[in-house]
Amino acid sequence: MKSKILVVFALLVACAGSQGQAVLSPKEFQKKLSETKNAFLLDVRTPEEVANGKIEGASNVVFDDQFASKTSLIPKQPIFIYCAGGVRSAKAAKILRSNGYTQVFELEGGLNAWKEAKLPVR
Repeated sequence: MKSKILVVFALLVACAGSQGQAVLSPKEFQKKLSETKNAFLLDVRTPEEVANGKIEGASNVVFDDQFASKTSLIPKQPIFIYCAGGVRSAKAAKILRSNGYTQVFELEGGLNAWKEAKLPVR
């Protein structure tokens, strides 16, 4: 009986952890972003990086040592997050999830992969 309870608990945790949390290829990211109501597109790169181009409609909140204290600037709605290569956005996504954000979608490979897929940059 105890082992059955543990199995059910493990399955519930696995399912809950995967809802609204995904690393998406550039094309999947673009499609899901366009289909999601109230989506918030978040660019966590530096202002210098953003000056060289960004995905249309993105808001910028730099990922740095103080990022956790900046989460109040980010609305609690579906978040689509990216950086240049995917490392900083993965760290930022983890912080957002730990602060109660339930739908966080990461751009696999960051803006570099987005550009390689020939998707538009402004």
